Amino acid sequence: MSTVRAGLRLLGIALRGEGARVAAGLALLVGATTAALLQPWPLKLVIDSVLGGEPPPAAVATASKTTLLAVLVTAMVALQVVVGALSMLGTNLVVRAALRMVFRLRCTVFEHLQKLSLSFHDTTKVGDSLYRVAWDTYAVQTLLNNAIVPATTATLTLVGIAAVMALRDWRVTVAALAIAVPLVLLIRRLDRPMTRHSLRVHERESDVSSRVQETLTAIRAVQAFARESLEHERFERQAAASLHANLHLTLLQTGSQMVVSLLMAVGTAAVIWLAGRRALEGVLTPGDVVLLAAYLVMLYKPLETLAYTAVAVQGAAAGARRVLALLDVRPDVADAPNAVPLPGRAVGGLAFEHVTFAYRSGEPALRDVSLDVRPGEIVAIVGASGAGKTTLASLVVRFYDPVAGRLTLDGHDLRALTLRSLRENVALVLQDPIVFGASIRENIGYGRPDATAEDVERAARAANAHEFVVALPDGYDTVVGERGVTLSGGQRQRLSIARAFVKDAPVLILDEPTSALDAENERAILDALARLMKGRTTLIIAHRLSTVRHADRIVVLQDGAVVEQGTHGELLGRHQVYARLHALQVVPS
Repeated sequence: MSTVRAGLRLLGIALRGEGARVAAGLALLVGATTAALLQPWPLKLVIDSVLGGEPPPAAVATASKTTLLAVLVTAMVALQVVVGALSMLGTNLVVRAALRMVFRLRCTVFEHLQKLSLSFHDTTKVGDSLYRVAWDTYAVQTLLNNAIVPATTATLTLVGIAAVMALRDWRVTVAALAIAVPLVLLIRRLDRPMTRHSLRVHERESDVSSRVQETLTAIRAVQAFARESLEHERFERQAAASLHANLHLTLLQTGSQMVVSLLMAVGTAAVIWLAGRRALEGVLTPGDVVLLAAYLVMLYKPLETLAYTAVAVQGAAAGARRVLALLDVRPDVADAPNAVPLPGRAVGGLAFEHVTFAYRSGEPALRDVSLDVRPGEIVAIVGASGAGKTTLASLVVRFYDPVAGRLTLDGHDLRALTLRSLRENVALVLQDPIVFGASIRENIGYGRPDATAEDVERAARAANAHEFVVALPDGYDTVVGERGVTLSGGQRQRLSIARAFVKDAPVLILDEPTSALDAENERAILDALARLMKGRTTLIIAHRLSTVRHADRIVVLQDGAVVEQGTHGELLGRHQVYARLHALQVVPS
């Protein structure tokens, strides 16, 4: 995608609702530009009509030279006030609009990120996504404030000054504008290398962000294994790569600025020489030379602005491309065009019909799985690590879709239902419970925002969490640390179970809910889970067979295929895969 196309497309996404403010800001800035075109004239009149012998304008023809001087210096101040006021108001409008555009774009990117399938998040660093949301989105502000607005005002200034200069002396004007040719060639020559280096800077900065995020997320392991020096070395390498990328970009930018300045100096010298020669010949007055010199400075400023705008555009285009690349990612799992909501509350009948699934690596994680789960039935899914247990459960909430076969809920193909209605009917309790940096009340009510204080407390009691919650400094209003680090593993798991109670979904998935707990906590959790499972269709994923032997049915997976199913006693009596797993764990009968 070209630089211009990337910039225009990003602006098209973010500009909605801000067009009127941007137009008003540009109008004020154009007014400031127009007023600025008049600023050299008082000085010309001072030189020609006050200090020299040229007749003053008709409006002040009868004024004394002292009065004329007073009028002209007052006009200088007045023009500056007008230019300054219009510039301030216009700039304020445009900058405020740009910041709102960044806000809107950030919200759009964040919303899109949340909708992307787990297959995307499985293969993308969190730090990279974070950098695109937090920093790459500023590209839209750079494009507006450092590219479009300066380019617009600079172009208008250029046209206005060129027209005024041409009226005074077209030869000097042609000489002044001749500098634009090598300037345009320079900008075109720098387009590709500037884009390449700018993109590299964004990528290296993203790597730094990812390294910090990964290290701080795993800080307990880093400190426990005393690997601070190793992580520092890794960070130093990526920070050094970012430094080198920035240095290369800076060298390119400063080099281009030096060439631009040199071109400006050559052009200025040529114009002053030509204007001076014309004055010596009597064609121009000294005031005309000063006027043309002032306009020359004003003329080269927009040319310089246009050159530096090209540099700003390249930097912004790198961020724009990264944002657009993210927005162009389509979720693997999404509502079908004709998807319909699940009619009412699900009964809870689940069916896997010849389901096959493979991750992007290509090796199937599930192979031709067929399984019927009756409403209200408790089914345990067991097997060795990598057998496909968690994958099977993930298909129920459509974290992924099967590559062959289908899943149904109450006879409805899951892909024919809206994701929202499906997921509203499924509750999850995971091995590593998810706790947000918020209050206990907000964490428990997360799955049902309309839950009352009574609903939350009732759920906490059912999950055996009420006692420890009320013992906290602020009870249910206690704010826990990020990822719930201020709570024990058992406490976090009870909050997760309370959240499932509040959601009150007819289908429940328990993914290793007690595997990381001690015996005392496990008993409390199992007691809470027994209440939670009552009346719900439940899939329990477990390694510890002691937690599932009372399930209505146990399904054994091996290499992604169902190899056995039955009750605990039936499977032991067959002396096959389940019996071997049971024997390895030395689970008492």
